[in-house]
Amino acid sequence: MQQQVTWMVLLLFRWFCWVHSAPAGDNLLSPKGVNYEVAALMSVKREMRDDRHVMDGWDINSVDPCTWSMVACSPEGFVISLEMASSGLSGVLSPSIGNLSHLRTIYIAHYVCMCV
Repeated sequence: MQQQVTWMVLLLFRWFCWVHSAPAGDNLLSPKGVNYEVAALMSVKREMRDDRHVMDGWDINSVDPCTWSMVACSPEGFVISLEMASSGLSGVLSPSIGNLSHLRTIYIAHYVCMCV
């Protein structure tokens, strides 16, 4: 019995350490299972005029935007770059782009910005 209690305490301790070892800002999913980066990118898409349909593969139901065109990710799966150059996009760059906390590069050469 003593050995079972010791084993249970050890398991609980390891679980606690594992849960609290991940940085709080690096969670991709909300409690409802929505990928925060997908939500941010969909807001970016909504503000764009996409006559060439280069963003057609961007899907709100996706859990992994790393497979989308113009999106580059880190090895950990975070969006780190948007490469929208020469894609025929125009419009306003949504403020929700700020929710991409690991974003380092936005390449928008030949992008037509409707600035306000």
